[in-house]
Order: sequence, then C-alpha cells, then structure tokens
Amino acid sequence: MFHFALQEEGPDAIGTLCGGAVNVFIEPYLPRPMLLIVGGGHIGRPLAELARMVGYDVQVVDLLAERADRPQLALDTITERTYVVLISEDHVTDEQALRDVLPAPAAYIGMIGSRRKIGVILEHLRADGFSEEQLARVCAPIGLDLGGREPAEIALAILAEIEMTRHGGSGRPRHKSD
Repeated sequence: MFHFALQEEGPDAIGTLCGGAVNVFIEPYLPRPMLLIVGGGHIGRPLAELARMVGYDVQVVDLLAERADRPQLALDTITERTYVVLISEDHVTDEQALRDVLPAPAAYIGMIGSRRKIGVILEHLRADGFSEEQLARVCAPIGLDLGGREPAEIALAILAEIEMTRHGGSGRPRHKSD
C-alpha cells in the first residue's frame, strides 16, 4: 500500500497542484510455479495430483499418450519458476532428459534412482563435458526421507523436497525447530 499526496510539497507529495491524496494498493503478479514431470507412471500420477493441489501448473512428459500432457520436453517453457522431476521408467530416458534440462534455468532438477544409477549417469555426463557446477544442480536420489515406500508416499516425499527448496525450508520437524 502506497500513499501519495497530490500536492507540490510536503510528506508523500508527488509535485502536483490537484490537492487531496490517493492510496494505491499494488499486488505483484507472480505466475504459478511449474512442475515438469518426466515420467507419468506409478509415481508421476500421484505427484502430478499432489502438485496441482499445492498450486503448481503441471506438465507430464511421457511417450505413452494416456499418461502425458505432451510426448516430449518443451525446453523453451522451462523458466526460473520451473521444478523438474525425472522419474521415467528407464535410465536411458532419465539420462537424456537430464542432458536436455541441465542447461535450462530450472529452479530445481531432481532425479529418482539408486545411488548406482545416479553415479553412472553423472559419470556419463562428466565424460561428455558437463561441468561439476552443472551436475551439482541435480538432486538425486530425489525426495525427503519420510520413510514411505508406496508410490503416493514417494510422490509426497518428492513434493516435500521441492516445497522445501522453493520456500527455503529446513526439512526439520517444526516441533524440533528453534
């Protein structure tokens, strides 16, 4: 809220002769964050649903049309407000998607997988010239350790990590926070 005096001089004056005052309320418009999910399978579906409930625009990329909003990545849609999750059903797709999104300005890039899978993929990217700075952007394995093992529970852990990143949270339980 801003106050302006429509006068030549004085507090909040804007240099006019009209007289009076005006209060202006300014509400910045920020577009909704985008969650880009590569892989619309058993974890991608509940992740998309949860993310929509939290307020994300969601795009799911999958080769199977019934599981996707689009069949391939649209790299030109990735902005600083895009959170990318690589959870396809094979390491080849995840690796190629990671190669594609690493140069993009995404706020977050996370990839599911075992430590072995992640290590192999990162070694491939190193060998092909990706920098350590680029590779350090990858959150993998993805998600907070909430203990759940079912697809919806894994999706919740992934979204919790993204929300922690987005809002600068600590990930600690609130009752244990100072």
